[in-house]
Amino acid sequence: MTFHQNSIKSVTLDALVQDSATNDFVPVALHRLTVPLDLVPARYHPRPDPQFDRLILESIPERPPSLLPPLGEAHLHARLGKFIGDGHSSVVFELDDVQLDSSSPDPQSVPRLVVKIARSNRLAALAREAWFYDEMECLQGSSIARCYGWFEVDLSSGQSVPAWSEHPVEDPDERDFALESDKNVHPDQLKRAARRDVLSILVLERLGERLQPGSHPDDVQSDVMSLYEDVSHLGISIAQDVRRQNILEAPRDEPCLPSLPSPFTGRTHSWRVIDFELSVKINYTPLQFQMSYDSHVVHMFQDAEEEARLDYLLASPCAVEDDYSDSEC
Repeated sequence: MTFHQNSIKSVTLDALVQDSATNDFVPVALHRLTVPLDLVPARYHPRPDPQFDRLILESIPERPPSLLPPLGEAHLHARLGKFIGDGHSSVVFELDDVQLDSSSPDPQSVPRLVVKIARSNRLAALAREAWFYDEMECLQGSSIARCYGWFEVDLSSGQSVPAWSEHPVEDPDERDFALESDKNVHPDQLKRAARRDVLSILVLERLGERLQPGSHPDDVQSDVMSLYEDVSHLGISIAQDVRRQNILEAPRDEPCLPSLPSPFTGRTHSWRVIDFELSVKINYTPLQFQMSYDSHVVHMFQDAEEEARLDYLLASPCAVEDDYSDSEC
């Protein structure tokens, strides 16, 4: 049986939740949630006059119909692995020792996976990102990572998540974009914002390395720009979070699934774009999106070159010399 993005019904994770009384890790079982279709309200911009017809659509683009089969019944069991990275809303780890129950798809079809764990005060942010993964299902495996579901469990009294304290956020009081960006916040999001006892995760395919500092050839820059072009065809803007850290290589380390061609350009990408917490859905045309993204992406690659230059200067012996030194570089 093929391993689809909706094959997993439940997840048990080891080495993630700790019993505060004994300091022992205890397995925790999380169950799949369905993201409400109206969780993220779209932003509608009216067209003031005909000259804006090429830039603003009459209506919000509809979500493409899902091509996935009915929800599966597979249970995934895994152990928290290597720490990959974190941000103000989540912490990301590899998953090790991934096992599927006997009724699940062929284990050989399961790629390397990661788990994105919402911080206790950012449940709404992860729910918002889960919505955008659903909205962009047709781009999963092409321009964005494959998402294998959004899962949650209520933590019991005396249970803790060491990942939250071991990888603290720099500013715990930073505003929650998921609540402040939308005029009509979904009731479920307001409830999530008040909770601190919920473990919420996304299970995603493991991608490659981030876009590194330095000069990148034209083909890489063109490929990355095309990622944003794909997303724009769905009426989604991620212009607020265009940065090098959100561009990762397509998966290459086995086991992994093959990259799919873009449904809009037919291009098979070597890169993926990630992180959609700051995304918005809006009635812009691809041309308007292109005008918005062009400068952001150009600046991103310019910043990557400047970052590499500064790293080189700091690593050079000359960087520590002063005006009174007699040494030569």
